[in-house]
Amino acid sequence: MDREQQWMRSAFGLAVVAADEARAPSLIRQLGHDCAELLQLSGARVMPADAAATHSGEPGPECLRDGRALTNIDLREQGARWTGFTSRALAEGHTVVTLLPLHGAAGRPCAVLLLFTHDRELSGAEIESAQWLGDLAMVLRAQSDELRGHRETAGQLSQALDSRVVIEQAKGMLAEQLRTGTGEAFDVLRGHARSHRLKLADVARAVVDRELRLGVSPSDRP
Repeated sequence: MDREQQWMRSAFGLAVVAADEARAPSLIRQLGHDCAELLQLSGARVMPADAAATHSGEPGPECLRDGRALTNIDLREQGARWTGFTSRALAEGHTVVTLLPLHGAAGRPCAVLLLFTHDRELSGAEIESAQWLGDLAMVLRAQSDELRGHRETAGQLSQALDSRVVIEQAKGMLAEQLRTGTGEAFDVLRGHARSHRLKLADVARAVVDRELRLGVSPSDRP
């Protein structure tokens, strides 16, 4: 398999991970793993924008401010510029780093991809490939987050609708049992829920399932 096919396989793999709700949180970690493997790096990781912003004197915020990549930076010459970052990287055996600002769906830098090597500079083609893969991962993550939000909203709406339906059913049943109007029946349901500190929908479901029989007693009044 040639290098281009390897990058394409990695892109497809990221899309598969992003589409799986259970695996989606590992998308960024997968990006770092793929870049390290494809480029034969000594290390790779992604620094989210919010994390980068809290570290003064680190290279992340610098990339996020101007949106420009910092390529093939020799860490042995950056002791005064990036003190904490440089010392940690050198201790891990990295001597050269490339930092790529990653762009999400909105087009603004939302993370920084750090590519570490040991005494090797990355070529322009390698940097471009990593940039494309990183940006793709950010777009996939944004889409995954949006889809999860839609699913949560749909679930909440479905639950609310189900609750409304069972409440209406309970009102009708109770109105027939008590020979009263649905408004008065609802007052009985609500009064029982309040006095027993229960959810109205739970009381209604118990009435519909004939697990609870309500009458007009002092405790059932609103």
